[in-house]
Amino acid sequence: MGLANTVFVELTLNKHDDKVLEEFGTALARIPEVIEAHLVSGDYDYLVKVVVSDTEHYERFLRERLYKIPGIQHSRSTFALRALKDAVSVDPLLLR
Repeated sequence: MGLANTVFVELTLNKHDDKVLEEFGTALARIPEVIEAHLVSGDYDYLVKVVVSDTEHYERFLRERLYKIPGIQHSRSTFALRALKDAVSVDPLLLR
C-alpha cells in the first residue's frame, strides 16, 4: 500500500453530547488514513490508528483532514517504531 508508518492519535473533544460524538465518529470513518478508531475511557476521548507514507503525509493528514473536523480540543500523536504483535483475528479456541 505504500503506507508504512503507523501513528496512534489520542484525541480530546471540546463537547461530549450525543450529536457531537455521532458527527465526529462519522467524519473519522470517512478518512481513508484512519484504519481504527475507538471511543475510550481515561485521559482522552478517542484512540485513532492512522497509516501514512511518511511525516509529510502525516502533516497533510492533520491539516487537510483531521483538523477540519469540528470539535477537537487536543491531540497527541505517537509514531509506532515496529509492531511486536499484529493479529488480524483471534481464534476463540486459544482463549480457553
